[in-house]
Amino acid sequence: MRLPLSWLGEHVDHGLTPEALAERLTATGTLVEGMEQRGVRDTNGNLDAFRVGKVLQAEPHPNADRLRLCRVDVGDPDGPRQIVCGAPNVAAGQTVAVALPGAVLPGGLELGERTIRGVESYGMILSETEVELGAGSAGIMVLDDRHPAGARVGDLLPLADTVLELELTPNRPDCMGIAGLAREVSAITGAPLRPLDESDPAAEGEGRVEDYVSLTVEAPDLCTRYMGRVFTDVRVGPSPVWLRARLEAAGMRPISNVVDITNYVMLLTGQPLHAFDLDRLAGPAIVVRRAREGEPIVTLDGKERALDPSVLAICDAERPAVIAGVFGAEFAEVSDATTRVFLEAATFDGPATLAAELGLGLRTESSSRFEKGLPQELAARGMAIASRLLVELCGARMVPGTLDVCEPIPPRPRLRLRHSRVETILGMPVAPQESAAILRRLGCAVDEDADALEVEVPFERAGDLTREIDLIEEVGRVHGLQNVPAELPRFVGRGRRTPYQVLVSRLTRLACDLGLNEAITYHFVPEADLDRMQIPAGDPRRDVVRLANPLSEEMAVMRRTILPGLLRAAARNQAHQRPDGALFEVGRLYAPRPDGLADEREWLVGVLFGRQGGTGWRDAGRPADLYVATGITRALLRGAGVRDAAARPATAPYGHPVRQAELLSGGGRVAWAGEVHPLVLRAFDVKGPVAAFGLDLAATLDAVRDPSFVDLLSVPVSTRDLSLVVGDRTPAADLVATAREAGGDLVRDAAIADRYAGEQVGEGKVSLLLRLQIADPGRTLTDQEIDACVAAVVEALAARHAAERRG
Repeated sequence: MRLPLSWLGEHVDHGLTPEALAERLTATGTLVEGMEQRGVRDTNGNLDAFRVGKVLQAEPHPNADRLRLCRVDVGDPDGPRQIVCGAPNVAAGQTVAVALPGAVLPGGLELGERTIRGVESYGMILSETEVELGAGSAGIMVLDDRHPAGARVGDLLPLADTVLELELTPNRPDCMGIAGLAREVSAITGAPLRPLDESDPAAEGEGRVEDYVSLTVEAPDLCTRYMGRVFTDVRVGPSPVWLRARLEAAGMRPISNVVDITNYVMLLTGQPLHAFDLDRLAGPAIVVRRAREGEPIVTLDGKERALDPSVLAICDAERPAVIAGVFGAEFAEVSDATTRVFLEAATFDGPATLAAELGLGLRTESSSRFEKGLPQELAARGMAIASRLLVELCGARMVPGTLDVCEPIPPRPRLRLRHSRVETILGMPVAPQESAAILRRLGCAVDEDADALEVEVPFERAGDLTREIDLIEEVGRVHGLQNVPAELPRFVGRGRRTPYQVLVSRLTRLACDLGLNEAITYHFVPEADLDRMQIPAGDPRRDVVRLANPLSEEMAVMRRTILPGLLRAAARNQAHQRPDGALFEVGRLYAPRPDGLADEREWLVGVLFGRQGGTGWRDAGRPADLYVATGITRALLRGAGVRDAAARPATAPYGHPVRQAELLSGGGRVAWAGEVHPLVLRAFDVKGPVAAFGLDLAATLDAVRDPSFVDLLSVPVSTRDLSLVVGDRTPAADLVATAREAGGDLVRDAAIADRYAGEQVGEGKVSLLLRLQIADPGRTLTDQEIDACVAAVVEALAARHAAERRG
């Protein structure tokens, strides 16, 4: 929304500089995104050099065929000035705008007295283009004859203007008009608001409006109000300079006086209007109905569009003349030959308008207002102002009567605002009198009593202010949120995090302590990631949640795994000369459900690339591999309280065929770790080695056991190493599990301490060093008891895994 401050000043004299006003608007919720200076400079008395002039004579230049020698009265006591003008439309008797010597034009050009083809010229007769009031004007601008010679042009036209670029929130359609913004500025500055003139012009046309056109509303659910008036003897032509300047500053292109009036009133009030050439309407009739399937319409941009029954159409007796609230048809537009106009002011359903513009790919200034939902009362305001301007600027005669089909208007909300509640919510005291004054400046009717305010909301804000808390928000933002004290809130009770939140926080800190950097990647991903991850056809992981309206093919589905995003991050790091790194992310995965929703499960996933660990000459680190990934995974699980996780081979398609494992606790999988498949690395343009891991956070929380006391020092612990020869495909985790089971409570720990494969153990075999920690928390074991425990372990390993002792 563009806000010309000269136009705003006609409705509220706020007394602030543009910069101060922009700061105040932004602080109260209306974001000012930019500021544009238009026209001439308003400094050092520059505007005084732009005067109204009366052309007394306009004769041919003696030395140039295309120039005119003019005598212009600019109110000087020394008499008229001689000015050379090259505009083809200059003529005696005109009232014009003149720049005197010393005036500085837009762009910095300073005028002086000049000799043009041997004749002295003491000023310049201006066109709209030369002072940035319009574009493409071929001649001088002609002003209203009622303006006296010597008057300041800046008092009549916005020669120097500042335009604020505003970003409005969707709940404030009232601010999509200059009048609504003026009310907002009045509220935040306390400056008095000048009310709009909503009076109707005299109805001097012949007959009644019903004699000219009929009105039928067949879809009252989509059109809650439709008003129409007829004007005869309309003279279509260019708009006056002030009107064109207003539209240009607000970002709209002037077309003709009739169309410009509808746009001007829309920009002023926020109520879109539409003008029809009455003689081009069949019937003549207006029928508000749903479009028929495939019904065509050629819109004002010359394109043919096919409608459907979800679209509301404003039709004549034969065909659609307007896509309601969006765009008009070419055949019914106002042209230079138009003499009779039907003027529409209506209220259309917001969601239906939004669906129509999305379906047609057509968004306009009109639809951007209707889509937010406009009050029915606003149509009457827009109709009255536009009617008066049509009579004044187009010489039109308004036919008596108004067609007005209106659904019952909901009563204005009446809300109770408790004084005590204001301070409780805002955290600062606001005097009841100030609360009442703020709400009145916002257009509310307020009755006061000792404990509360009874507030009737204006129709412009009826869709926005519906609860007491909404009124408190208005009081707070206008009073000044910067006045809220910086204090911690007072809680009735003490808040606590859930066990799940504690777990996530603990694991996030621990991952950082282990040297990983936290990353955040997109939840929307390309579906092609499933192919890059080698997910086979028919795999349940290929079932994804698809977006109905994706921003692009690269963000078309919800992710089933976090790994692709981290691999892309790793590739980006490597492309920026960071060959080594470790990243992790805590995020959600999404699986489709039969009811159309998604199952969401949170994982902690990490990627290790390049060398891990030391970076100096004494410790160059080690390549990222299965063992690094498994070690970090076990460290995270122990930090979470899962100490009994057992590993077994895994078969994830994106993992290395033989260098991946899943960790189980309590019979369920809690984590995965392994090296990434080379084909996956190639698909994501990542250089190996790369390892990855992932923790299912919900499963990890389920596997957490209550901590128990472990005696570390009061009894001696005996260590026994068993050198075992087993098949090279025997999982080491199975050997550890068997040793724990066979040794019972005496085996406090079992782990693989070394590994050897070579000709001394034979092909297809491997030697593993199994280290046992043996102790009884209640007493000191004898040698015989320790030997018996070791023998039981060896016997079980031989029976279950064909393990042979070596040496």
